[in-house]
Amino acid sequence: MASPYFQFLLVGLATVGVGPAASADVIELRDGGVIVGKVLNPQGGQTVRIETDDGTIIELDRKLTKIHASMERELEYIDKAKARGDSLEDHKALVEACVNEGLQTLANAHRERIVELDPSDRQSWDLLKYFKDEASGKWLRREVVMYRRGKVKGDKGRWYTWQEKALMDLDRKYTEQRVAAEKELQQRLKGLTGNAKQQSEAQAYFQNLNNPLVITKLLKLFREDRSQDRSFYFQLLQQMPPQAVAPAIISIALEDADMTFVNSALDYLESSDELVQEMALASFAARLKDKKKRERAAYCMAPIADERFIGMLIDSLLSTDLVVPAGPPGALNAGVGRDGGVGFSSGGQQPQQRVNQHKNVLATLTQLTGQNFGFDVQAWRVWFAQTYAYENLDLRRDEY
Repeated sequence: MASPYFQFLLVGLATVGVGPAASADVIELRDGGVIVGKVLNPQGGQTVRIETDDGTIIELDRKLTKIHASMERELEYIDKAKARGDSLEDHKALVEACVNEGLQTLANAHRERIVELDPSDRQSWDLLKYFKDEASGKWLRREVVMYRRGKVKGDKGRWYTWQEKALMDLDRKYTEQRVAAEKELQQRLKGLTGNAKQQSEAQAYFQNLNNPLVITKLLKLFREDRSQDRSFYFQLLQQMPPQAVAPAIISIALEDADMTFVNSALDYLESSDELVQEMALASFAARLKDKKKRERAAYCMAPIADERFIGMLIDSLLSTDLVVPAGPPGALNAGVGRDGGVGFSSGGQQPQQRVNQHKNVLATLTQLTGQNFGFDVQAWRVWFAQTYAYENLDLRRDEY
C-alpha cells in the first residue's frame, strides 16, 4: 500500500494513458527527421545508441538529437514505488533506481522527501542545489544564497554582481543601437541611387548625420568602399562629435596612403580643442618608438607638437639596422679558442650596422625649436640641456 506521499507523487504518471508504443523512445533529429526505438544509453556519452524494432543499432551525435523517453520506465517506476514504503531506505533506493533510468525529476522528488525525514542529509541537500547558511544552520536555495551575496542570474545560468549585470545590459543595449544605426546608414547609402524621394531623404539624412554609433562603420567604408568618393565618407566623419571621432581621424593621419586625406586629417586635429590635440599627440608620439612608422608619426606631430616632445624627437633622429650583404657565403674557417676548443666562423661578409636618418623627425624638430643641428644628436642634446635645464639652487644656505 503506497503512502499518501506516493499517492500524491504518482498522480501525474498513473493518470497518463499508455498506448501501444509505450515501450518506444522518440528521437527527434535536428534536420527534422524522427527515429522510433529504444535508447540504450539515455544518461551519457557523446553519441546516442538507438535499437530499432528489427534489432538495428544506430549511433547519432547527442548534440543533434532530442530524446522523448517512453512511458515504459515511468510504468516500471510506478510498480517499484508502490512496493516501497515511506522510510529513508525506501526513498534512497528509489533515488538510485530513478537515476539509473534517467528520471532525474522523480529522483529529486525523492531527495526532497529524504531531507524532510532527515534534515542532516548533506548529500541530498547538495544534489538539490541547496547551500548551508553557516550563520543560521539552515539550507537555502542557490537563488537565495546568491541574492544575499549581491548576485543575480544572467545568461546561460551564470551569476553576476548587480554592477556586472548592469554593465552587460548597457553593453547589449549599445550593441543593439549600433547595429540599428549602421543598418539605417546602409539603407540611406542605397537611397542615394534610388528614386527622387529616396535621394531626397538620403541627402537630408547625411546632411544632419552626427551619430557616434556609425563612426566605426564610416571609417571602414572610407578604407574599403570604392563605390563612393572617399571624400564623402571623410566629410561625414568630420560631422561627428570631435572627441568621439578623434581616434578615427588619428588613424587616417597615421595610416592612409593618400597624403591629401592625411593633411586634411591633420588640419582637422589642429583646429580641434585641446583634449583632441592631446589625444593625437599621445598617439603620434607612441609611434616614434617604431622606426618603421617614425617618419609618418613625426610628420603628423609637426602641426601641434610642443616643447614637451623635444627630447623625444632628439632621441628619434637616428635608428640602426643590421644589414647582411648580398652574395654567396664564404668558406668556413676553423680556429682554436682560449679555452682550447675549436670554433668555426664563416669566411663570408659579416652583417653590418646601418644608420638611418629620419628626415621628418629633423623637419619637425627644426620647426618646433627654430634650431638646426642636422643629425648631430650630441649637439642637439647639448643645446637642449643648456636651454631647458633647471636652475641649480643650493638649498643648504640661507638667503642672508
